[in-house]
Amino acid sequence: MATNKYQREIRPGVFVDVYDVLRAWSVTNPALQHLIKKALQPGARGHKTLHQDLDDIVVSAVRARELESGPDDAG
Repeated sequence: MATNKYQREIRPGVFVDVYDVLRAWSVTNPALQHLIKKALQPGARGHKTLHQDLDDIVVSAVRARELESGPDDAG
């Protein structure tokens, strides 16, 4: 049984939340982490509409790219 509302049963008796997934895939870029969290349930978290979440996903992708770019990657 899930211990919090963020957990999902991925196999019988195996529960994970988005933070488990981020850790399993070693996602360390905070903007990518934010993007993934929103992309898993766009418009279904009760805070924003689907379109608002999709807009936020695009903004997070741009920011993630900025964080991953070095000084020679400008442009």
